[in-house]
Amino acid sequence: MSNMTLKALVALMVLASTGLVLSACNTTKATVDTFAKFTSSTSPGDWINADGMIQNHQKARLFAAVAFENLEQDIARGNGEYLTSLGVLLNVPAEQQNEFRARSQSNYPLLFDSDRRTAESLLARLNARGKSTESTVNEN
Repeated sequence: MSNMTLKALVALMVLASTGLVLSACNTTKATVDTFAKFTSSTSPGDWINADGMIQNHQKARLFAAVAFENLEQDIARGNGEYLTSLGVLLNVPAEQQNEFRARSQSNYPLLFDSDRRTAESLLARLNARGKSTESTVNEN
């Protein structure tokens, strides 16, 4: 295993551990399963740069995987720090954050359909519903 891959793997584990500790108050099996599915479907080189930092186009995906249940609660309310943070990570301009939150809340039944309750599905559906910006999760 190359030294770079080892550094990336260590950085990933530190980040994952930090995310799980920070959201431990609200961590359930669903959150752990979502994060496990996300991390097993990607390789560290795809989303960690040479400096060991998460690449910009992967930050929303990682955030949604780690904070999925908190996002669900915020979207149901139409407000909250997790929903606001997701909007920032998705490059929604500050002046369009209120519209993003309202649209997310009105689409709650579609975003959290019982058949596809994953972070990847959430982000895909938010993008499909048309964010108030031209950016997508996969840019940068």
